Amino acid sequence: MSVALLFWLVGCGSGDVLPALAPPQADVDVWLVEAKVPSGQPAMVTVQTTSAEGWSFEPIVPYADDLEVTLVAESDPATVNDRQVISRQYAMSGPDGSYVISTTEGEAIGPGGQTRTFESVPLFADIGVDGPTGGPMDGFATAPQPEPPPWRAMILSALASMVLLGVLLWWRRRRAQRAAVAPPPVPPHIVAQGAWADARATIKDEHAQAVRLSMVLREYLEARTGIPASKATTTEIWDALSKTGVDGRPIDDALRGHIAQILDATDRLKFARVGGGAPFFQELDTHFGVIMRVTRPVVPQGGDDA
Repeated sequence: MSVALLFWLVGCGSGDVLPALAPPQADVDVWLVEAKVPSGQPAMVTVQTTSAEGWSFEPIVPYADDLEVTLVAESDPATVNDRQVISRQYAMSGPDGSYVISTTEGEAIGPGGQTRTFESVPLFADIGVDGPTGGPMDGFATAPQPEPPPWRAMILSALASMVLLGVLLWWRRRRAQRAAVAPPPVPPHIVAQGAWADARATIKDEHAQAVRLSMVLREYLEARTGIPASKATTTEIWDALSKTGVDGRPIDDALRGHIAQILDATDRLKFARVGGGAPFFQELDTHFGVIMRVTRPVVPQGGDDA
């Protein structure tokens, strides 16, 4: 019976049996920035919500036993393919070990009282260890089971074939849906905000943190303008920005000042060991926030918003 079902499944795969599905009105993606992190550093979890007009989300927060959760970054809403995308990054801190990270059950509410519920999908993170540290199932031995009679084997084989058929049909539908709607790339300002928050949360040495923050800004300018800012001197960056601007818009004196404050301050700390301390880095946070607001892509407004 199982062989006949598998041959039937192969025959079904010869054409487009399942139509492409429309993108969901609300969706949630959760992922770990890195599955393994060194001892003393947090595991970073990103929760990204995508919603159509008129839909909103209840808060979706990651959690795990023995881990402290802190919201370290939240992006401004960005519109991608008529969907609003918001990313939130959480730092999961705690003692060394292997953890199963879950999220609170999420719910999206739409027009007319529509709702959509999202179940938690577990993530596995290792903090300061090479792999799983074990659990209650370690060393658990099961007693040998008697061999089932032949008729039971036939029924189990048929059930297994039906489950396999259902899984493969679901996979085909899922593949068709993702092929129809490819996930949009993460905008550079969201990438930069996440990298900045990660550096501020995980790098304790002030000199090393200044080096990383300077590179985050340089990589962002490179992604937004195309100039090789990650390998250029400050003077070379200014010369290139004066020619390219951002999205064809020239760099005004106010924006130039905010960029200069970060590049100059981090250079002084990196090379002359001048600066540092909490107020120093808080001021860098302020300048970086202004740069993100001024240079992020302009989202065109629809007719209803005019």
